[in-house]
Amino acid sequence: MKEIANKVYLIDPYETLGVFSTYFLDFGKKVLIDPCVARGVNNILDSLQKFKIDRLDYIAVTHIHIDHGGGAATIAKKMNSKILVHPKGVKHLANPEKLWQASRAVLGELADIYGKPESIEEDKIISVDDGQRLDLGDDEMIAIHAPGHAPHMVAYYLNKRKILFPSDAVGMIIKGKTFPLTPPPFDFEKAIETLEKFEKLDIETVALTHFGVAKKDCIVESKRRLKLWFETAKEARSIEELDSKLRKVDPAIELIDKTSILYSFYLTSLKGLLSAQGK
Repeated sequence: MKEIANKVYLIDPYETLGVFSTYFLDFGKKVLIDPCVARGVNNILDSLQKFKIDRLDYIAVTHIHIDHGGGAATIAKKMNSKILVHPKGVKHLANPEKLWQASRAVLGELADIYGKPESIEEDKIISVDDGQRLDLGDDEMIAIHAPGHAPHMVAYYLNKRKILFPSDAVGMIIKGKTFPLTPPPFDFEKAIETLEKFEKLDIETVALTHFGVAKKDCIVESKRRLKLWFETAKEARSIEELDSKLRKVDPAIELIDKTSILYSFYLTSLKGLLSAQGK
């Protein structure tokens, strides 16, 4: 675990490093944010064990995509935790079969590599409202509904430390550049509204799931790039054509390694940009 702020730690839980960030808040109430894929569970539990952590009060799932909430149920059972999630995600965490089939349809073999999420009793899940505040002892965590990337997205904000955990609502950081994540079904207008909501917050650190931490200006960069990509998608009819057009207007795309998992996120984002325009 790497400390990114006082009592706030980043865990890099996946076998391929630098792809997924899970965050641990070692406060009076102990919180894990974005418990990664099912296959990363043992690495997370090992990291917590090294810190002699044998319980978690909350596991905060930003959204139910399996690379963010896939490990939630397994960890919750082992650590006797409650899971925080958007109201729209409760039934999918309790019984992930429909989510799993949808994930396999979109991700193919990658879903099997990530691992299938476990089910859990619904009374272990807490539905969080927009603006809901949780007193963690050492800080206050505020839930912020953040649709666009997914309708069931919740960002979390630490009021005292001024840290935003926006998950994919901001995007992914690669070599200092911020790239939007726009999988289908993607809602462009709501995504922009979410980024503008973040801009109004007093933020010192943005803690992303893919991967690591950045300054607040990554939100502005994401909004600028998202607008550029969305406009470019209007002139494209296929993922290949959109990719070609984007590389001409946004040379930073060359930073996304074609052999990495993050490149698959990029291709899925192109699909979402096209589908958002009925293509």
